[in-house]
Amino acid sequence: MSINKYSQSLASTRLYEQETSLEFLAERHGLEQSNMIDFSLNVNPFGCSAGAIDAISLSLGQVQLYPDVNLSELRLALSSKHCQSPDRFFFGGGLDDVIKLLLQAWASEGDKVLIHLPTFPRYALEARLRGCQVISVQGEVATQFDAERYERALQKDDISVAFICTPNNPTGEIIPVEVIEHLAGAYPDTIFVVDEALINPIKEGAVGLVDRFDNVAILRTFSKFFGLAGMRVGYAIANQKLIDIANIGPPPFNVSLPAAVAAIAALQDENFLRQCSEKFLEESTYFRAQLSSHPSVRVVGCHGNMMLLELASCSSAEVASMLASQGIVVADATSFDGLQNTATLRVSLKGREQNERLIASLRNIDCETATVR
Repeated sequence: MSINKYSQSLASTRLYEQETSLEFLAERHGLEQSNMIDFSLNVNPFGCSAGAIDAISLSLGQVQLYPDVNLSELRLALSSKHCQSPDRFFFGGGLDDVIKLLLQAWASEGDKVLIHLPTFPRYALEARLRGCQVISVQGEVATQFDAERYERALQKDDISVAFICTPNNPTGEIIPVEVIEHLAGAYPDTIFVVDEALINPIKEGAVGLVDRFDNVAILRTFSKFFGLAGMRVGYAIANQKLIDIANIGPPPFNVSLPAAVAAIAALQDENFLRQCSEKFLEESTYFRAQLSSHPSVRVVGCHGNMMLLELASCSSAEVASMLASQGIVVADATSFDGLQNTATLRVSLKGREQNERLIASLRNIDCETATVR
């Protein structure tokens, strides 16, 4: 594919991570970054396990050394957690890196890659960078997965790789494991990449399908519930043959020593995960209750601390800008293909005090005058 074709296919790509930069918005609205609250990126607002911090600190005395090229200790820890053979794991610097590397390994230029909109935008972006043709489907209800339309695309086209995000980003919708199981069995020549980045790590999710299907790969991350977004550790679980193919391409040592030891320590702290799960449920329940009578804001999707908000009579871009002027940063969800014709925002909740500030700002929005009262 020529550079011009690449440019044309990627020109319309919008990434909410860039649009919600605190530095950019602080300068635009004349605010101090320290006074702003970022609800746009999905991170654990309660930090990470104290054991992970200790492990990182201890590892700093060894940063002159390369990490274990095979990540053997992390591999064994995950093998025990997921009850999977150690040779079924593939690692990258966060799931963005894993997605890129897997597409480079499992798809070729011209291959067709299937996604269901709306969903995490990097699937399509990385597929196009690989030179693949992206096939996208969408249900009649913008925020719901349409299994029938998704399967019709599999029937019609020779799909090499199909992405399924569950819980879905940004809608929070969970795709039943039975649906994925049916698709994997019915279309054995398609590799189904099941992105479970947002799942509570305590849950099994679709990992068990790897034992039964050679064409299923599960993606997990340490960025969300584990609170290690800054460490950048993501991984895939799949049949050994798929993993062997994927392992040909990555550069060695693509997960740093501090990141690897932090991940191992985080896996051991189940109490931290339990406490975070309880807090996420508490805050999301409270948030929904506080906005339940709001005439212009409705929660249409949620999972963990991530919420998708629908605006009844406002432009999402205007509301996002109004909130930013008050030091509240949210993601304009129209940056997600499939939601571009909606009025939706994506927020990731924090602690009670910060969430109260978001609730108050949402309540004070006046759509008629495009101001915050």
